[in-house]
Amino acid sequence: MSGAQAWQLKRSSRRTVAIHIRRDGHVEVRAPLRYPLNAIEAFVRSRQAWIDEQLQRLGDLPALPQWGEDRQWWHQGQEWPVHIEHVATQRGRVQVCFSATSLSLGSISTTDHGFKITTTTEPDTWPKLITKSLQNWQTAQAKQSLPIRVEALVAKHGEQWRPTALRFRCLRSRWGSCSADGRIMLNTQLMQLPEHLIDYVICHEMAHLREMNHSAAFYAVQARLNPEWQVQRVEMKQWATRLVTSGDV
Repeated sequence: MSGAQAWQLKRSSRRTVAIHIRRDGHVEVRAPLRYPLNAIEAFVRSRQAWIDEQLQRLGDLPALPQWGEDRQWWHQGQEWPVHIEHVATQRGRVQVCFSATSLSLGSISTTDHGFKITTTTEPDTWPKLITKSLQNWQTAQAKQSLPIRVEALVAKHGEQWRPTALRFRCLRSRWGSCSADGRIMLNTQLMQLPEHLIDYVICHEMAHLREMNHSAAFYAVQARLNPEWQVQRVEMKQWATRLVTSGDV
């Protein structure tokens, strides 16, 4: 389809029109079987600003991982080497190891030595298995660390900036979100960033507690919470080019 942003129409028995943006930037419009094409096009035009914003968010996220023999995983702004060791055994299973200690899937700890992945599977299965292992560990770290970062910022700026609830997910297309009822969702991949950029994202979502948009009023609130936000936004884009995301592969 033509327009400000190319998109593909997919009709089904659904009752409403919706826009879905995939991780690769592909825009798909889903509509009922008999819904008029001109009405669909009008809907897409009305949502163009939202589409552009979501594509911008995708551009700020790192690329999907392609694990080989030796790659790196980022944690709080530091690069941790990942070494893959293939072991032939009778029982096919994946173990995530750290240093000399063998650990169960998803229960990794960090030291100065990096990550060691011991696997009995074939190399073509490594990307998903390794990503899942590190993702599980990263999620556990996020659930421990991110609430502490939020509490520190609430203590600094005041109780009016406390969200009604905190949720954590490995998100594909954004670093965080804030709902109209004050719930903040944070991407567990934030754990790959330095602490000051984690705080940048948290302050951004806190600003949405006051302004549920990206208007001039919103950016004024963001500037009060984080005077360095513009510099840090540029830094976020730079980090996105080097990080390995733990999204689904």
